[in-house]
Amino acid sequence: MDANRRARALAARLPLGTLSRRLGGTVVAPDDDAYADARRVWNGLVNEYPTAIAYCESVTDVRESVSFAREHEIPTAVRSGGHSVSGASVVSGGLVVDCSRMEWVRVDPDDRVARVGPGATWATFDRATQSFGLATPGGVVSDTGVAGLTLGGGTGYLTPKHGFTADNLRAVDVVTGRGERVTATADRNPALFWAARGGGTPGVVTAFEFDLHPLDHDVCFFESWLPAESAADALRTYRRYQRDAPEESCVSPYFARVPESEDVDFSADRRGDLALVLSGVYTGDPERVREEFEPFLDREDAFAASVETMAYVDLQSAMDHDFPAGRRYYWKSVPLADFDDEAIGALRASAAEAPSALSTVVVWPMHGAIERVPESATPLAGRDADVVVNVEAAWDDPAATPENVEWVRETCRRFRDLTPSHGTLPNFAGGREATAADVYGRDAERLRTVRERYDPDGVFAYERA
Repeated sequence: MDANRRARALAARLPLGTLSRRLGGTVVAPDDDAYADARRVWNGLVNEYPTAIAYCESVTDVRESVSFAREHEIPTAVRSGGHSVSGASVVSGGLVVDCSRMEWVRVDPDDRVARVGPGATWATFDRATQSFGLATPGGVVSDTGVAGLTLGGGTGYLTPKHGFTADNLRAVDVVTGRGERVTATADRNPALFWAARGGGTPGVVTAFEFDLHPLDHDVCFFESWLPAESAADALRTYRRYQRDAPEESCVSPYFARVPESEDVDFSADRRGDLALVLSGVYTGDPERVREEFEPFLDREDAFAASVETMAYVDLQSAMDHDFPAGRRYYWKSVPLADFDDEAIGALRASAAEAPSALSTVVVWPMHGAIERVPESATPLAGRDADVVVNVEAAWDDPAATPENVEWVRETCRRFRDLTPSHGTLPNFAGGREATAADVYGRDAERLRTVRERYDPDGVFAYERA
């Protein structure tokens, strides 16, 4: 029986009408007109057929949905922003607890704290906090959900200055697998709080509380496009720069193909070529950006370059058009303990082998605030790495899925052979084939213990053991 027919058969055996009457929100089942859209997430690669989607509008709705799933012993996934590159926010044959309607942000500018609903996106968050000249590290695509990014660690342009998104988490309110409402902080239910800071939770987070930081001025963004032949020299320059890079700087070079579109301002003879893009953000004094990024700007080998000053909310949405909903994505990452010449060579070779011209290989810096947080404080890997390599496949043709997925996996195997490392960034964990040990390394067993305590009946779907 295919997944679609199985979802319909399971739905027919469940009293979904009872669940619907218990909710202030709505329930979408496989026979409903809204189901085709409701079962989808941002990543077009994910193609799951849940038994039902429960759109929750309150904590009470969440508790009722979790209780229903537990009573009827059906697996449960939680969806908030719905990006879900790995597909974890939707599950075939199970219940999706959808919190997207619980989208709210409340800012206390005096205490520099934000309370955030599980349905909020970073666009909503950044607009609310920037109205007070405040911010916290978020993703680089504005329609990413706050919940998913935080529970998977979270990296952004402010990460060198203020750490992972999860490092800025002060508290979470959770409906556990037992249907209980629990608040977790560093002092109250500390094991649950530890898990929430990058390891997900054995439940549904119904509110997040974040530390906020002053950011009341424009920021600077630069890009320099170089031919692939210049990559080794440019990346060595980057390596030297990173040794003493200030925390206001977030430089993340990446390999990409020059866009073929005539709408993009590149010379015709460069279109389709493999390039190294030196890309970075400076959140300090905008007057110092040219001095700070002097090693990367005005390079003679650059065939395109730009420096822009903009509002932080504009920076946060600047990449949105590069990551449209419905495209197929498969992403994995590897922390590199030593960004040496062998790693630099492997970057270019791997990028050249990408089967899709839409794919990228990104070098993400791991300096500054990330290093100051003890590794035991969160389930996140890579704090002691020089850089993290994000291998990001993107393609449109469904028939090209196997070759793109295999390219990502093979590239990550290549980098893991270069350096001893454990775990990966959960936001870049690949698909559902990833095991808890793959993602969390030596913290996988500790995380399993937390999950067993707060979800003893196994209501929620997790990585494989």
